[in-house]
Amino acid sequence: MLNVKLLLAVALCATAALAAPQRHGGGGGADKDAVITSQQLEVNFDGTYVNNFETSNGISHQESGAPKAAGQEGPSVSSQGATSYTAPNGEVVSIQFVADENGYVAQGSHIPTAPPIPPEILKALEYNAAHPEEDSIDSGPPGRPAPRG
Repeated sequence: MLNVKLLLAVALCATAALAAPQRHGGGGGADKDAVITSQQLEVNFDGTYVNNFETSNGISHQESGAPKAAGQEGPSVSSQGATSYTAPNGEVVSIQFVADENGYVAQGSHIPTAPPIPPEILKALEYNAAHPEEDSIDSGPPGRPAPRG
């Protein structure tokens, strides 16, 4: 239970740090004078929480989470939410995320995605999956004896 409380405290502190006004150099404009216009923070005794806020310069964040049953590595917290803001080029950036025992997974139009796997590589992967007996380190390269150990 202590791990869940510690994880929850770290998550809330990180969220608060991200929500704090950022001052870069001598910059100005709306970001310099931004204030929190609405905020909801609920931390319940059962470990569930809600953290939502909006700022005057267009940042919006919604997050909720709850403890999950203890697994092999102990108790964990599952969180989900979304954040949006306007980038310096004027583009509205939206991020949706889930954070749980599988890690942090974010989705957003600005997040790069891997290119598709070339057909030749897909064919090789399919071949490897169909021939697991050839995936042994003891088999050695063709024409050479297997290593002795």
